[in-house]
Amino acid sequence: MKGVLAGRSKIFLLLVLAGLALRIGFVVAAGGSQITFHSGGSDAPAYVLLARNLLDHAGYTYAHQPTAFRPPGYPLVLAAFMELFGGRYIFAVRLLQLALGIFTIALCAAAAGRLAGRCAAEATFVFGLFLPTLIFPTAQLLTECLSAFLTAVFLRFLVIQCDEWDLRSAWGLGLSAGFGALVRSNAAFCAPLAGWAVLQNPKRRFARLAIVLLAPLVVVTPWLVRNESVFHGRVLFSTQDGTAAVMGVVAPQGRTQPDEVRTFHAAMPWWVGPLETNSSARLRLPQEDDLNRRAKAMVPELWRQEGWHAIPLLLRKTADFWLSTDQLVDTAAFPVRERMIRVGGVVAYWVVLVLGVCGWLALRRTHRSLAYVLLVYAAGLTMLHLPLVMNTRLRIPLMDPLLVMLAGPGWAWLVNARAGREGSGGSTQTA
Repeated sequence: MKGVLAGRSKIFLLLVLAGLALRIGFVVAAGGSQITFHSGGSDAPAYVLLARNLLDHAGYTYAHQPTAFRPPGYPLVLAAFMELFGGRYIFAVRLLQLALGIFTIALCAAAAGRLAGRCAAEATFVFGLFLPTLIFPTAQLLTECLSAFLTAVFLRFLVIQCDEWDLRSAWGLGLSAGFGALVRSNAAFCAPLAGWAVLQNPKRRFARLAIVLLAPLVVVTPWLVRNESVFHGRVLFSTQDGTAAVMGVVAPQGRTQPDEVRTFHAAMPWWVGPLETNSSARLRLPQEDDLNRRAKAMVPELWRQEGWHAIPLLLRKTADFWLSTDQLVDTAAFPVRERMIRVGGVVAYWVVLVLGVCGWLALRRTHRSLAYVLLVYAAGLTMLHLPLVMNTRLRIPLMDPLLVMLAGPGWAWLVNARAGREGSGGSTQTA
């Protein structure tokens, strides 16, 4: 038995070293460019421009026009690294994201170990190290890596909360939900989900509920106050929801490919220039709150025009979100090598998805309350995105840490089930 355990430990160590080497290789291969070699299009220039405008004392603006199109968390991180590291800030950010990616997996593994033991924790760590959707964001100047880390923090505290129902994990839930919303606005769903979770146990229920709802509000209050000031009460948190809702009908993948760009501009001909730029074209646009209001006003009519076609559209969006079909059938504009990389990533994701489902089924037997909280988390975020853009990138930071966390218990469950069958077979033969 000791020999078996020692052999398993050596295999685990070798897999960890290989996974770390792979992740480091991605960071090195990316070099010092904003756009990585495996990116088919990126919002990185928009985040970088916001960060530079902050450092140039132009405020959170484009062309000195106030913006709330993107939450401020990631541009603030970029601005801090520009100030600290100068021209080498890109490499420094990627090193930070390399570390955050490893911490993300470690948090998922710790949660898996709490739920299903050491075998599950080790399996989760290995799956997380090699899961392409958690590797690719490491080298990109985008929000996914930081957001996935905050999601892992949130899920780790959620597991503890559903086990101990304590005030400390309630603080962790509230703060991680608040900072997560400042990085990606759709993470704001985590706060009400945490509130619903704490209500599942009467122990100090109202104290914990107050913490998980008020802590994120305190975190985002400076952003809300700023928006109230510059937009005079016409914007609460973001000016992107209208655009995302229009794209959710006419360009549901939200891609930067030419065909979807043309469709989007055909739907909104009054959008006369680029939004995220310091050029004079930005000055020809109305204020963002007006753009957002016009976009939201169009949405009901766009869905009415879809009629019964809305059903296959929603099914396709759900498949893109959960099965990454957008990375398989809608990448014709990408080079062949890029398409093959994405196909490999999708297949690896499917393996983790299946194991994650198995993990949830096992969890339903041992931690029933938590299992249904996690089901509400996954279903709620899916429903939240149905009217909006749905693609793999939007799923990664909110769902993939959850799937990795569940994949370890799923693997342990399958291993134990196989061992049980072999043991039963051996006993039968002996008898």
